[in-house]
Amino acid sequence: MLGRKLNWALASAVAVAALLIAIGLASIDRVSANQCGAGCKSAYNQCRISTKGSPSCEIAFTRCMQSCIVGK
Repeated sequence: MLGRKLNWALASAVAVAALLIAIGLASIDRVSANQCGAGCKSAYNQCRISTKGSPSCEIAFTRCMQSCIVGK
């Protein structure tokens, strides 16, 4: 009886630890994606300023954002 309770407690502790690790890794991915997107927006704004709104800025911005998604 005591052995079963210890096994259950150990299994629960392992499950909680795995869940906490997964949450932490998901948070890291989200922060990385946010930083990537912020870099794209900054480059886009600089492009629009330096080229006076060239359509090439839109293309570069789209490619940059796609690389953020694929780069996950």
